[in-house]
Amino acid sequence: MHQPTLKSSRYDIPSDGDRFSRNHVFIEEARKYRSILECGCSTGFISRQLAAGGSRVVGIEIDAEAAEQARKFCARVLPIDLNQRDWTSAVGERFDLVTFGDVLEHLLEPQAVLHETQRVLAPGGRVLISLPNIAYWTMRAKLLLGKFEYESMGLLDYTHLRFFTVDTARKMIEQAGYRILRFHPIMGGRFTGHFRPVWQRLTNLFPNSLAFQMLFLVEPVTDPHESRSS
Repeated sequence: MHQPTLKSSRYDIPSDGDRFSRNHVFIEEARKYRSILECGCSTGFISRQLAAGGSRVVGIEIDAEAAEQARKFCARVLPIDLNQRDWTSAVGERFDLVTFGDVLEHLLEPQAVLHETQRVLAPGGRVLISLPNIAYWTMRAKLLLGKFEYESMGLLDYTHLRFFTVDTARKMIEQAGYRILRFHPIMGGRFTGHFRPVWQRLTNLFPNSLAFQMLFLVEPVTDPHESRSS
């Protein structure tokens, strides 16, 4: 089957102000930090809002067209391939927060990338991760019908190399040397009005099947800078 050429800009989905959406929850957490490395910044649609809130944002983006747009909002945009084992050597500074907003599933060795990320964290720095949940109820239903068809976006994005459930995402993060400070299941669907809080509460209770995306705020178990200096 022919795989289409897909641009990073396809992820540039404007936020609609929905406080339950992935972008809103992600941005509300990230804007608490003064210096941010946004891995996979695309066109800068997240960077723009973080910079407007007073954060200094450095982006990583290998799609040249998207990176050019992101430079309007980022202090720097670096054309780094996160699949390279020593990718942090090209960054040259440390950050209070490193973000992976639906990025790790596109990488060959996401656990290794997370472990390497510790090298660009400032003391006390944290990592904010968003991952799609392959065990979301619609995927379960499709599998029961024998369907597993890739798409241009979504859970079965053509460029996804890894798939995660809540449990396997937690395991990957912990094996990369982090402790989970916060887990927030992001609900799927297009529920509106008064039903949004209800569905979010249900998603909190049953994240394995009702979370479309999974957001984790994590920090290194040990200080990576101390371990390197000893």
